[in-house]
Amino acid sequence: MRHARSNMARVKVLPLVGAFLLTALAVATSAHPDQERFSFFLASTPESVERLLRLANLQDDDVVVDLGSGDGLIPRTAAGMNPKLRGWGVDINASLVDQANRLAREQGVGDRVRFYQRNAFDADLRDATVITMWLFPELMQLLRPVILERARPGTRVLTSTWNLGSWQPDEVSTDNPPIFKWIVPARVAGTWRWDLRLGGRRVRYASVKEQVFQRVEGVARAADRREVLEDVTLRGADLAFTLRITIDGMGLTTHMFRGTVQDDRIIGTVEVRPTTGTSLTMPWNAERVDRSDYFAPTGLDLFQAPGATTP
Repeated sequence: MRHARSNMARVKVLPLVGAFLLTALAVATSAHPDQERFSFFLASTPESVERLLRLANLQDDDVVVDLGSGDGLIPRTAAGMNPKLRGWGVDINASLVDQANRLAREQGVGDRVRFYQRNAFDADLRDATVITMWLFPELMQLLRPVILERARPGTRVLTSTWNLGSWQPDEVSTDNPPIFKWIVPARVAGTWRWDLRLGGRRVRYASVKEQVFQRVEGVARAADRREVLEDVTLRGADLAFTLRITIDGMGLTTHMFRGTVQDDRIIGTVEVRPTTGTSLTMPWNAERVDRSDYFAPTGLDLFQAPGATTP
């Protein structure tokens, strides 16, 4: 076992020795109560790595990044499975980094795969499209906010044996050991607004969205009417939802929004289906705002007391 006072070293976990590793970690931590969380390196099997990469659904333009790369097996295997993708890894152990780069050259993928001595918490993940980790669960949860902060929406994240806590995976391979896959979600929480041209006039919409990882709920307002967003889905940067709300002159109108989140904008289309009349599809451009009309005063114009009749 390798002890480390730094944030992390690498572990590759074989299914049959998981209990041993956890016991070893407990013993090492109790023996060195002043050290931070760490993992140590234990080589994984090529079969388990191939399962993990098959779930990643590798593409030609992928950049596979392994946090705590050890001897580099995951990026090296990915490069062997797809002759066009690139990859890199970081590990805190200099000798393992040297070994990983040597094996990549011997395998003939050294021009596409590189390894660096670096703390995983310092890794620049902006070019990553696939991120892999095979570490003790506490370390992977400590790295979770780093990934959500630095990786682009749509990046696939894969782990083996242990998951990422309350962030529910998008896919799971339940063979032994289990493999988990997540899609990094765009940040859509907050207040948004957009305009649509309906019935010859401009209609202003205001929306408030709440988000827990890839799960999103929201509400929207058009004029003085408010409704709850339905069927909200967020996969990477792709957002979709349905809004059924009454529009003056059109009656109850169904809106089906589809768009791509681009920082503080959403670019896409909306299909508008009035109760009567012809459906139409038009561009949809929403922007994030600091102050939302959703919270503006509503007044009593729409209120009708029970039993009252319209004159």
